[in-house]
Amino acid sequence: MRRVALLLVVSLAGPLLARPAPLHAQAPHAQAEDLAALAEASRRAPRDAASQRAYGLALLRAGRYREARQSLGRAAQLSRGSLEALYDVARVSFAEGDHRGADAACRAMARVDRAATLTRVCEARTDLTWARSARAFDVLRELLARDPSAFEALLALGDAHRLRASVAEAEAAYQQASAASPARFEPYLGLGRLYAANGRRDDALRALRRAHELDPSDLDVAFELGRLLANDEGLELVRRAASERAAWPEAQVELGDELARRGDRAGAEAAYRAAIAARADHEPAHAGLGRVLLAAGETAQAEASLRRALELVQNDAQAMIALGELLARTDRVEEAYETYRGAFGLDPRNAEPMLRAARLALSEGRDVLASGFLDSILRNQPEQADALALYGDVMRARGDQAGARRYYERALAAGTSERARVEAALRAP
Repeated sequence: MRRVALLLVVSLAGPLLARPAPLHAQAPHAQAEDLAALAEASRRAPRDAASQRAYGLALLRAGRYREARQSLGRAAQLSRGSLEALYDVARVSFAEGDHRGADAACRAMARVDRAATLTRVCEARTDLTWARSARAFDVLRELLARDPSAFEALLALGDAHRLRASVAEAEAAYQQASAASPARFEPYLGLGRLYAANGRRDDALRALRRAHELDPSDLDVAFELGRLLANDEGLELVRRAASERAAWPEAQVELGDELARRGDRAGAEAAYRAAIAARADHEPAHAGLGRVLLAAGETAQAEASLRRALELVQNDAQAMIALGELLARTDRVEEAYETYRGAFGLDPRNAEPMLRAARLALSEGRDVLASGFLDSILRNQPEQADALALYGDVMRARGDQAGARRYYERALAAGTSERARVEAALRAP
């Protein structure tokens, strides 16, 4: 539910003015100095709705939801009767996945104007946070029949279709929303997420680049664009998202994963620990922390993290593979074999656990066991290149040089990742 809320929060801009304005004009870049300045402005002008709102929106952007609710609540009190101000309060609940809080905010809006478009959009968004998409669609279709260019309704409709994986319908709604308010970045963010989820990387990049042009300060755009780029520019975008919204576990994990890929174990560990501090039950953070601790040789701490990850999500094959490696390193070989088997059972298309098990068996001189692990791969993937290379090792261990050569040659033809080693084995007498 929290993930759904995070996906929806950027779509919930509710300006105080009757005419929508781009979010970057509403909530300044949420760096520490900006927040400090906005905090001071709100303190100096406690009766000024605009100051309270600017600070509240910056807090919301930074993921400081309790404080954001307080500041935006004050802005709503000072702007008595403003649906837009009340909608801002609802946005905090949407971001937290707090259905009860969102429902209360919508009821406050209904007391002002039950039939208003923004009130009904609030109700639809509340239904989406509780996975009641059918009711949300009914409300949104009714609104759009009355006003086909209602931006917030079109945007909510796009999100609703995207969460249902209705690609064509979501795309059409986002495009209509963009046509209704060309300066708003949210439709492009929605399109970027839609395309990325459906393997359309180039389309996703174009949409997210456009969203970033329209609002360079938005952290959700930075996060989505950064993780799609997966290069130095992407790293800095994800780093900014994780830094400026420290209690965002998904951004912290993405940062940790990228730093781990680059060999920055200390940085990755810090990011994973920040994710756990933000949400103690965030399984990917525990799994990532376990992997980097294992790479650093901290086996006791790594095991605790990996086992915690598997308590939270029992079918995490990657965490299971890492645990298998740890067990092998700490001389619990039979447990390692069983763990690798379990990981392979979760995802038989992933040969990695059986490859690791076969290598372990070969290192122990157990060629029969190794061949059994490799057979489990080759049964369904007869040209799995690394399995063929290891089968060459099995045949050589048995003294069958001709058989070893046949497997090595097949492995090279299939594109093994161990080309240099296999070529050296073929040259050996």
